[in-house]
Amino acid sequence: MTKKIADAFYDKTVSVLEKVTITDEEGGVISKGYEVISEFKGNVSFSNCKSIQEQYGLDYEIDIAVTTSTGVDIKIDDIIKYGDVTFKVTDVLVSDSHKLVVATKWQ
Repeated sequence: MTKKIADAFYDKTVSVLEKVTITDEEGGVISKGYEVISEFKGNVSFSNCKSIQEQYGLDYEIDIAVTTSTGVDIKIDDIIKYGDVTFKVTDVLVSDSHKLVVATKWQ
């Protein structure tokens, strides 16, 4: 049953990003930006963020809420991207059937 729900509702692709740096010959660290390290499927919402803030007692404003499978490897402070917008994960709220990932716009 859970698989059928996931297939029906988790239809948007969210990317998880990681900062890429290199060290030059003199030992200087050079940032090369961010690259996609993984992706997951989820149900993305922008419209019910205020309700989620109130329901979970969050004392900051969120810009995106993503419901996804409990098996998705995502944690607080991860950088995610949906469409052309980048977000920083502020909370991962786990229930018995799913994870609710909330995030704020980043940079």
